[in-house]
Amino acid sequence: MLTVELKNFSREVLEIMPQIYREFAKREDNEITRGKMSFPQTVALIYISKKKCVNMKCIANHLSIKMSSASTLVDRLIGEKMLSRRHDENDRRIVWIRMTVKGSKVIGQILRQKQRSIREVFSVLTRKERDLYLRILKKVYVKHLGQSQ
Repeated sequence: MLTVELKNFSREVLEIMPQIYREFAKREDNEITRGKMSFPQTVALIYISKKKCVNMKCIANHLSIKMSSASTLVDRLIGEKMLSRRHDENDRRIVWIRMTVKGSKVIGQILRQKQRSIREVFSVLTRKERDLYLRILKKVYVKHLGQSQ
């Protein structure tokens, strides 16, 4: 049973977070804010940009989606010329996905704008408050994703 405190907390977070997301979006002009790219596509691009070359199975696992859904998502990004695909030379069943120059530029722009938005929005907090906020986010991240930073 949820405590009243936790219920109130969840209600307040639910009211505040969309407003904060909207504040970020007002400060950005990119493929996401223009409605040309979805959140899962963005997560996939960030993942691929860090790995350089990945197969479809890795993308599906990272996004926690089925291979067919990963293929659809990747096909759209290939259609937008943000990714390229090639079959493995030794096993044609394996498909390798790479970031294109356009994909690198798009994800670079998105990440730069997001970092700037975060700096602007959170500039109202003291350094101590930002450190506390970051520690809380990391604690939730570790608890639910089982990873540490």
